[in-house]
Amino acid sequence: MRILRHVTIRWRITIGTLVIAIVLATAAVVVFRAQVEHILSSTTTTLLRHDAAPYVRDITDTGTPSIERAGTGQLVAVIDPAGTVVESSLPRTLEDRVADIVKLPGDTNTVVNADDSYRVYNATVITNEGAWTIITARNEDSSILSLDRITQALMIGALVIVIGFGVASWLLTGAALRPVDRMRKQAEALVAQGSTEPLPIGSATDELSELATTLNLFISDVRQSVDRERQLVSDASHELRTPLAILMAQLELAHLSHGDADALEAQIVSAQHSVARLSGLATGLLELSQLEARVPDIRSSWVQLADELAASVDRARMVAVASTVTVDFDVAGEPTDSSYLIAVENFGRIINNLTSNAIAAQPRGGSVRIALRHSDRELLLTVVDSGPGMPESFLPVAFDRFSRPDAARAANNGGSGLGLAIVQAIVQAANGSVTLSNAAGFTVTVSLPALATNGAH
Repeated sequence: MRILRHVTIRWRITIGTLVIAIVLATAAVVVFRAQVEHILSSTTTTLLRHDAAPYVRDITDTGTPSIERAGTGQLVAVIDPAGTVVESSLPRTLEDRVADIVKLPGDTNTVVNADDSYRVYNATVITNEGAWTIITARNEDSSILSLDRITQALMIGALVIVIGFGVASWLLTGAALRPVDRMRKQAEALVAQGSTEPLPIGSATDELSELATTLNLFISDVRQSVDRERQLVSDASHELRTPLAILMAQLELAHLSHGDADALEAQIVSAQHSVARLSGLATGLLELSQLEARVPDIRSSWVQLADELAASVDRARMVAVASTVTVDFDVAGEPTDSSYLIAVENFGRIINNLTSNAIAAQPRGGSVRIALRHSDRELLLTVVDSGPGMPESFLPVAFDRFSRPDAARAANNGGSGLGLAIVQAIVQAANGSVTLSNAAGFTVTVSLPALATNGAH
């Protein structure tokens, strides 16, 4: 097996075909030879019985054999009840062994004498005088020679078939792999040219076209991933450049204000805000990276998610105290065995991001209402605030990284622009969906499909 790892697929298939062909051809030769041997043996036994039939019939009818001489080519011996050979056309070598042949078990046996092999048949006829024995024999040398010739022909035929299988396998495998080799060369050419074009797909609808389609999808996904990473780096560089420049300016001003305690303190506070914004950016980027790299494998029950909602609302109310924003929530539905492909902490992260955005966009005295519903098919989380909402033109790009609306929600929101992107990444990882609308207050709706009812774990 280790040797096969170093040879081409074409050679592997050809060698495998040859091995199978050799096994099948050998089995066919053995079976066919056995069948021919059985036919020859059966034919010889039938002829021996036919040779003995006239003597058996005469002795049965008259009590004595009336045929005085055996036919041409017939080897026959008749032994009377006293054990005397009354007639024999057996060769001398067999005639001397008549007493031994009579004692052989069964009625048909093979007797080897010198270089000759004979097939002998014993027939016993019971009369009033006693038991008569008729022995007939035929030389098997011709049958053995014929069997050997047939076996030789079968082996030559099997060898020709095996060679034919090998050549056919080599040619057919080459023809089958030729399009693959052509596709590989096309891919190498595209790489050498730095082209982003997909691999060409032939007109035939076969496994090769399916492979090309799958590879093109994979290449497209990889390119999109690379483009996203490039865009992330570009956006992160752009977003970090401004707060870093501001921070540097604030630190320079703080250095110049070293003799003025009030001015120095003001610059330090401003620098702290800039550092907090940088920290928020870094944290958001890290969360997005972790969410995109991690495959969700944790299920949470309805009860666990409802409990997490209550805890998240408590945290949101503490944040909303300073702006006198009211945060209410409502959970409806009896506990069920439904589970959802989301970790409890990620569900809490969704609520935290949505409520933080809603609170930041509220005028003083505004309100945020959170509702959690579920059915046998899905879980629905709705967050509605009384703020000014988002411009309709901004809704299609609201989930993009570092995106911020230009209207009222941006005025009080000094966030990083990653909150909704994180929410969307979590929801998509749970095979759910999230939508935004300005109807009846700014509304965010999260839908998570229910999984098999096997409990949470």
